[in-house]
Amino acid sequence: MIYKFSGYLTRLLCKESMISDDQEELYDYGFQITIANMTNFVIALLTGICFHAVIEMAFIYCIFVSLRFFCGGYHADTYGKCFLLFAVTCMTCLWVAKWIAVIRTWFLLFPASLFFLGLCIWKKAPVENPNRPMTDGEKKIFKKRSFQIYSFWTVSGIILWAFHQANLTASFISAFIAVAILMILKEGGNGNEGKNTETAG
Repeated sequence: MIYKFSGYLTRLLCKESMISDDQEELYDYGFQITIANMTNFVIALLTGICFHAVIEMAFIYCIFVSLRFFCGGYHADTYGKCFLLFAVTCMTCLWVAKWIAVIRTWFLLFPASLFFLGLCIWKKAPVENPNRPMTDGEKKIFKKRSFQIYSFWTVSGIILWAFHQANLTASFISAFIAVAILMILKEGGNGNEGKNTETAG
């Protein structure tokens, strides 16, 4: 469906002479990524609504997507698998966050999750997508950006943690753990369709 729609939009631009033939593949890929990201946003929103946790889901979504873009990790090899994986990730993160928020030692898990994700970023980031090889220069930039975003979310999380915001801090913890686990499970995206899962799958 996504391939057909993105292909249709690209051919339409070509027909109207808005892009040249050598730009067709680039625009087709761009449309695919845009549609995929919009779909993932809708998945996250619906998950938050269903779990009555829209704010928590918003934090998880922003943390997850921003870190995953630069850190990399597991990539599904089709859009369908990517959307399914993202939906499962969203639901699991919310379920884990709700569980963490009610246990008496929730505040101890935050520094543990920070250490776990920081270690994964230091050892593995950026995890390269087999369908999108990186140069050494790109790897350095992506690793730097990974640590910058990690630092931003760390400071944000510490503020919430210091004010004993259990629900939101638990969202940070679950998102950090999810990103780290997907970095560890890096084997994926072994087909040409794998290039479509830049953000979530």
